[in-house]
Amino acid sequence: MTDFLFSSDRLPSGRLAQALQPLHLEDAVPVSEFHGDWGALAVTPSRYSGFAPVETDTHLCVIIGGPVLYFRDNDFLAGGDRQAGTKAILAHWQGGEADWSEDLSGPFVILIIDKVSQRITCITDLMLFIPVYRYQQASWLCLGTHVDAVAGACGREADFDETSLVDFILHGAVTFPHTAYHLVQLCHPGTEHEFQLIGGQVHDFPHVPYWCPKEEPLFDDLASAAGALRVGVEGYVERVTSSMHRVAQFLSGGEDSRVVASMLPQRLARDAFVFLNGHTREERIAGKVAVASGANFRPQYRGPLHYLELMQEASRLVGSGHQYIHAHALGFHRQCDLSSYEAVFGGYLADCLIKSHHARPVPGSNFFVFLPQVDMGGETRTREVRSDLFPRSLLREVTQRRRAHFQEVSAIRPHSAHEWFRLWPMTMETAIPNLYSNRRLFRSYEMFTCKEAVKVSAATPIAWKLNRRLFLKAFRPYLKPTRFLFHTDGRLPYFPWWVNLPLRTSLWSARQLLRRTGLQTQYQGSWADWKSVIASQPWKRLCETTTPESMSLPSLRAALANEALAPGRLSVPQQVNLLQVCYLTSAACRWGAGEASRADTLLSR
Repeated sequence: MTDFLFSSDRLPSGRLAQALQPLHLEDAVPVSEFHGDWGALAVTPSRYSGFAPVETDTHLCVIIGGPVLYFRDNDFLAGGDRQAGTKAILAHWQGGEADWSEDLSGPFVILIIDKVSQRITCITDLMLFIPVYRYQQASWLCLGTHVDAVAGACGREADFDETSLVDFILHGAVTFPHTAYHLVQLCHPGTEHEFQLIGGQVHDFPHVPYWCPKEEPLFDDLASAAGALRVGVEGYVERVTSSMHRVAQFLSGGEDSRVVASMLPQRLARDAFVFLNGHTREERIAGKVAVASGANFRPQYRGPLHYLELMQEASRLVGSGHQYIHAHALGFHRQCDLSSYEAVFGGYLADCLIKSHHARPVPGSNFFVFLPQVDMGGETRTREVRSDLFPRSLLREVTQRRRAHFQEVSAIRPHSAHEWFRLWPMTMETAIPNLYSNRRLFRSYEMFTCKEAVKVSAATPIAWKLNRRLFLKAFRPYLKPTRFLFHTDGRLPYFPWWVNLPLRTSLWSARQLLRRTGLQTQYQGSWADWKSVIASQPWKRLCETTTPESMSLPSLRAALANEALAPGRLSVPQQVNLLQVCYLTSAACRWGAGEASRADTLLSR
């Protein structure tokens, strides 16, 4: 399924469906509901073949996402039996032999309801690639895969946690396990959560993770780790594509998508998409990669205000507390008919998991990008959060939450807690809404979310991942067809950092000179040109109409009164986060006003 919403209360027919409907502004989706003594369940259709819900006399099973099965074949992913995957997983679980850390790969959530014993089992994936949100009181349990839907079903659509919102505005993510709403929290990753309804009460069984990213070395050397990574990713791709005929992939001027392009079987009909602001360097490079891999190159172009125009739809789609700006394919999914492909592949998360993107960098390396990667050691995650725009009490609470999360990560990864603070669970990664958006729009498969990539990442030291050592050792054969084709950042991905250092330094210096002298004016980046966006009249009008008087939350009123949207008060990403929060909170207040009686009744529980 795309999303589910479960309530242990037997809510009236249509109530849960109503909570799921506002998530899709443009493409309304049908909602199926199930009801029984165990409660109520609403699900929206799955984009993935073979994962329709299964209901028997005793059980109800729902699968979210498109997990790849390792205990049997995956031929159903290309079509056929709409329930084949769900049936297989349910039978595997009932057999008592399931090892979720090995038997499934990629993003998934499993919800199994035992209708006889009224026992609810919810199984999350290794890293919480797909989050599950929980509202739990003594007599009421609500679970769902969209935070706003869970809050809406519980009558808390306007009960925002201001500490979480401030955290999101400043950092781009809400610190685990908190969410944008009071009393709505995230379930843990890699865990089989179990609940049971007994005498009208919800009993919560101890949740023991079936896997967590412990800092345990499993490989003797870099070569063995790279070999395990390469074999794992190759196996994942083969399992997905074995029965497919026509797929798509996202292409860029970088290196991760080159690996994807080379790894996809040549027998497949392949369309390669890149989304751009115009005819740029990235398009030229991506086009050459497509030719080298034999894919049909289909560049697509967006308007200069594309990311501003999709704020409302994308914000609803990914949910409160998640940055909407990473919904890169939204809109293009209609234009390119991406839902018609048997699979759409991407190379997302290779930087985070395999190249230590979140290791503590050398000061200045964000600007001087040609410098070799060095892990500075130590950590900066627990520093006191400061801002003159928000109340000190909220800032202190944000600091305490970040420190608590850091301590939890440190317990399992004492030497790499700074890096894994942003990785475990994956809800801490600011760009993860890219996955949230894509999986709701088409059959998205990200090969670097496979279980082998996650486990190798957890079992290898930072030093092996710096300067692309692990990545290059594992995937260099797949970079060979384009070994003399430059990356958009000015290096040759096929070669190690020490070969690229003089090349990248020279090209970076030349490009800086061209920009500063005005000889290069066209934007060459991959995503939004925020410099142009914030200079536009629509941006200025949006900022002018977002006034303190329009906000019901004190922290937002105070920030806007202190001119938070004025140039220099916040970084551009923080300004965008603030505008997103203002939109979602004001919209929630309007929805809540229309259903005040329902909210008052439910809030009294």
